[in-house]
Formats: sequence, C-alpha cells, structure tokens
Amino acid sequence: MKDNWFKEQMTSAKQQSGLWAGFADVVQSMLNSIVLPLIERTANRKSLYSMDKDDLRKKMGELGKFFYIDGENSTSLPVLLSQRLDEIHFKGTSRPIEATLWREFKNLAATWAPLYAPVDQAKFPYGSYFVTKDELETSKDKYGDFFLTSRGRISVALNDVYEVYSDTDPSKVLDEFMRQFKMVIEPLIPLHIVFDGMGYHLRFELVERKIVFTLSGASAKIQNGTWYIESLQTVIAAQSVSTNLTVAQTLSNIPRPLEAVPVHMDEMRLDAWVLDVVPAPMIRPTQGDDSRLVVVDGIASIKTLGYRGCNIEFTSGELIGYTFPEEVDSAILPISAAEVGRINSIIYLDTI
Repeated sequence: MKDNWFKEQMTSAKQQSGLWAGFADVVQSMLNSIVLPLIERTANRKSLYSMDKDDLRKKMGELGKFFYIDGENSTSLPVLLSQRLDEIHFKGTSRPIEATLWREFKNLAATWAPLYAPVDQAKFPYGSYFVTKDELETSKDKYGDFFLTSRGRISVALNDVYEVYSDTDPSKVLDEFMRQFKMVIEPLIPLHIVFDGMGYHLRFELVERKIVFTLSGASAKIQNGTWYIESLQTVIAAQSVSTNLTVAQTLSNIPRPLEAVPVHMDEMRLDAWVLDVVPAPMIRPTQGDDSRLVVVDGIASIKTLGYRGCNIEFTSGELIGYTFPEEVDSAILPISAAEVGRINSIIYLDTI
C-alpha cells in the first residue's frame, strides 16, 4: 500500500491535527502488518505452488490419511500433493500404492500381488494356502484350480530395501521400513481388501555368455558365364552343447590342473552375492615349471587368463599385489628373474 494513503483520504484540517494524523498512521501500520498479509495469503491459497507452507500442511491434514505425505523437504510438498490428488482418481487400484512406494522410498520398485486360494475348500480350507499369480502354474498339479480372493500382499525386493536404508543399522532396516510403511502406505490399501503382509524376495540378474557365430565358408559355381552363390541355410541348428565345470581338490600340495574356468552368474563377478566360482589354481614355482609363468632373457611374464590382477607371496612372507593391463593375454611382472625363485605362490584376483 502507498505510504500515508489513509492519511491522504482525510480532509486538510484533519491532516494538520496531531490526533487525527496519529490515528491515520496507526491504521496505516495495522493495514500493512496485519490486513494486507492476510489478503495476500488468502489469494495465494488458489494454487498449491504459491500457498503458504502452514496452509499447505493444514490442507493435507484436512484431506485425510489417504493424502499423508512424509516429505522431509518442504519445497517438494506441492508437487507431491499434486501427484496424490491426481491419484485419487485411481483410488481402489494398485497405482497409488506402487507410485507412493516409488516416490516416498527413493524409487523403490514394488508391486501389488493379489492372492489366489484353492477351489477345493474341503481338502484345502480357506486360509491354509495362498499363492500369487506367478505361482499358479506350479501349484495346480498339487492343489487343482484356484480362485481370486480379496487378499493381497506387496512384493518388494529385499536387496532394494537395504539399499534405500543403507545408512541404517542392518538389524533395524525392516523395522524402520515397516514403521514408515504403516504411516504412508497402509492408508492407501482399499478397505475391502485384506492386506496379507509383505512378500520379500531377492532380485538378481543372470547374464548369459555371448555366443559368437563364424561363417565357415560359402560355395559358388559358374554356369553359362554367370556366377551363382548357393544360398546359405537360414536356420542355425546346434550340433553339440557342452557345459563342464570340474573342481579338483588339492591334498598335500599336489598340483591341480592348470585349466582356469572363471564362472560368473551375475553381472559383477565375485561381488557380495555368493553366486560365483572361480576355480583357478594358484601358481607354485617351487613345485615345478608352470606354463602360466614364463621367464625369458631375465624378464618374467604371467598369463592374465582374463583376470584383473594377482597377489604374489614370497618365501620371506612378503605379499605384493599387481594389477594387469586391460585386454592383454600376458603381463610383464616388475620383478627380476632371481626374485622368481623366491616366489612361494601366485594367486589370481578377479576383483582388485
């Protein structure tokens, strides 16, 4: 408001009066400090993005538990509430549950899994056995046909949950997850659906080894001065498939076979999951020559065999680690030929 606006609305005589001028200043100050902020705050309530934070939280409280948002950052509350208001049109479906888990729990992927029960209630009473849709085919042989119940559970990967709560004590991760789950997610579950609890599973990926096809040859003939190339077969048939993994034990320092068979069952070999086996025998120069360790003209080199490095243990007890260059079949060791005789063992390392 313009300064002295209220005072200028009075007559000239009153403007010259001390009492009237003081009264005008008090009214002007009250308008600026109380009335105008209320008018501006009321006008800002038209939009969630301009609304005062206290008004925004009050509106969220008035909307009920379905609109509860556990937002630590107040700047994101308008966006979160807009998304939740949009999801009200999908109330009674799985979308609000899955979207809220993804939004409130750092992109945690979860799915709503309806439960099925055996049709034969006499042999399998209701409540004794429930399965999800993914388990139906494997369970029909034993339990017969199934029907869809009004029960369901939320399926979530356990390793994803621990990743979200990486800064929490591992023994308290599930308790903390369920505390926030009951506060944020449970109000979204339709009242006519019985929530049968959480379904935890481990998620991992199996990476299939690459298969390389090589054209062995093509035949051609000349007929009436024209070259003709015979068409190749469009269907590739496997003639033989062989998968063999042999692990030989070592007893009394008996040298094992030198074949190294690195097997990795997921994308990152030898990581936290116990899914990998790398039965590569160590090199022991004191027990005889080893084709993987070569000394020529005083230079010692070692075959990498696709590994990332090795640990060399000397007879003195000293242990030194080396990293192999990438995409090489053999690497030169920074040790002299004389030091090779002092090597007790060499162990290949898949991770450095």
